[in-house]
Amino acid sequence: MRRAQFVRVALCVLASLVATLCMRGYGAQAALYEFVGGGLLVPSLFGSRPNIMVLIAWFAPQAAFCFLFSDVLAGGLGSDAAAVLPRVGSRGVWLASKLVHLALLSAAFSLLSQLANGAVLFVCGCTASVPELIGVVARCAALGFPLTLCLVLAVNCLAIKLEPVAAFAVVEGIYVAGLVGLAYLPREAAMAVAPWLPFAQGVLAWHDCSGWTSAFSLGVPGFSVVASLAYLGVCVALAAVVALRLVRARDIF
Repeated sequence: MRRAQFVRVALCVLASLVATLCMRGYGAQAALYEFVGGGLLVPSLFGSRPNIMVLIAWFAPQAAFCFLFSDVLAGGLGSDAAAVLPRVGSRGVWLASKLVHLALLSAAFSLLSQLANGAVLFVCGCTASVPELIGVVARCAALGFPLTLCLVLAVNCLAIKLEPVAAFAVVEGIYVAGLVGLAYLPREAAMAVAPWLPFAQGVLAWHDCSGWTSAFSLGVPGFSVVASLAYLGVCVALAAVVALRLVRARDIF
């Protein structure tokens, strides 16, 4: 990995931290459950909807990550064609190394951003108990990692066919439209479809958290974090298979 990649991850973590600090104006407790935990994306019992500026702040850090790493595969095929691919022996081995890099970077972004968010909210006086705060941070990081990896893989796969900026716009547009559209559905309809939609798997507030907290009381009963991790794992595997097919079919010079 290059130093520039770590700098990009650090910038994305900083963006997440700044967004959480901005949401602290609503109260540290609300920032934890509504912003970090994604409660603002779950339709309330009273029909209230999220503010557009809050939505932009929520999506921005992950969008920045996907944009900054949108050209890992397509750009790598061009830069590594003459020097690296002959040494590694096959495109499959080359792709595996790139996937490991993206997985490590996605894990670092998800873990560090959630740790930073939890730490700053704790310092700012969040009244949640320490075990509950750790529970939110840990679950958000666990869900955020495969979701971020899936999104950045989708962008990179599409970037092999399109320009990276266009690929990012398509994938991020579908992701944002899906989550925001779900937030604006009638609550009964949203609860019925949320467990089946890939983009809802990464939002903790959609899950059944009754076993360890009552803060996320609007989630879908029986919708477990473990099931979402399995769902997202399958999505990552499918994206990796698609990436392999595209890399093998790509002409390089």
